[in-house]
Amino acid sequence: MQKDLESEILDLVQNIKKQGKHHLAECIQKNWDKKAIDYSKDLNDWHTDIPIEKELKEAFEKELVRTGKSVLKDATLKSLVQRRVLQTAPHLGVTYSPRMSCVEWLGSLAVPENEYYISAVFSGVPFSNSSRPGRINRKENSVNLFHSNLQDAIVYRSTIPEKLLDMIKTLPENLKNVLEKAELGASYTKWAMNSCENIERKIFKKENIVLLDINEITAEYLKNILNKEDHPIHKILFDKNTRDQFTSIFPEEIMFYVKTTKGKYEVMENAYLKEDSLVSKNFSLSLDSEKKEDLIQAITDGKLCPALILVFITVAFINGFKCFGSFIQVEYLSEYKEKLAQLEIFKKYDILNIPTANLTTGIIPEMNEYPADLISFEKDFSPNSEILFGEVIMGIKDILIKND
Repeated sequence: MQKDLESEILDLVQNIKKQGKHHLAECIQKNWDKKAIDYSKDLNDWHTDIPIEKELKEAFEKELVRTGKSVLKDATLKSLVQRRVLQTAPHLGVTYSPRMSCVEWLGSLAVPENEYYISAVFSGVPFSNSSRPGRINRKENSVNLFHSNLQDAIVYRSTIPEKLLDMIKTLPENLKNVLEKAELGASYTKWAMNSCENIERKIFKKENIVLLDINEITAEYLKNILNKEDHPIHKILFDKNTRDQFTSIFPEEIMFYVKTTKGKYEVMENAYLKEDSLVSKNFSLSLDSEKKEDLIQAITDGKLCPALILVFITVAFINGFKCFGSFIQVEYLSEYKEKLAQLEIFKKYDILNIPTANLTTGIIPEMNEYPADLISFEKDFSPNSEILFGEVIMGIKDILIKND
């Protein structure tokens, strides 16, 4: 069987290489024959002497408090600082697909019970994203929790609508019982993450899983560092020479997502650096250093949500976190590293030694179940931790080949 698997993996790797996805190909080629438990141990093995900035530590602390995890705060922060590992593959949502459930299982598998597995989920996506962040995702009859006028709205800082309260009443009791109590107008992201966390803890039989919103964390961090003129992100945004260098390497990089409306519909727009301004289709903000409080205020008010590049400059390249990711992330995060290392402002950081191709993806054979269905129908989730990573990867072979 292993010989057959090896042949299939080699064919897959060759196909992926032809598409130019060399980091993904290398991840699979180097790790396909490892047991899942051993691969998870390798993923979670990371040591760095890079000090964590107090502003980032405080941002994590604030997010723990916002999401009602004050009791876990001290122990979680201690584990976070010492381990310096984050799962950054999932988009924020209340229930995951089988693939994203596999991502979380694989990442958390080897984390000791006395440490915390932190899944830093991404809320900078619209509700129409393919992960369906505003639905109870099931194999059949998924449940949409939001009205159609919000389908293109950003998940970041969204609130609980009346439709969500009505639809929750229609769910099976077993599922309702693990969801956090929902209140009209309260934070959707807090409710969704805590409900998802409850589901994962139950099906994985692990109590050390913690979900946090990485966009909220980055926004809080930015508010606290943008007044520091020597900080790399301050220089990228407000120093013309540095901004010009940055845009020459990242000419069309999305810096923020803008929360706006189009008629009766809430929508999100991408904001880019254009000369001395931050600009989207219907939004513009001057990046004159004398007006940096305007940017800080827009972040504070939730008008602007930090995009991928700012998230990863913050956690990975300045603060030394090893970030797990799915098959797309291992490519773009490695590209970020190579490009950022060319900038003078990052010369003092150990960017090139930060691991960026830390693949977590796949489908667990014979466990291709939606977490919501596992809970609803009281099905057991007991995957074999000694299954080969290659077997998990082959479950999404077609996706890996088709993905451009």
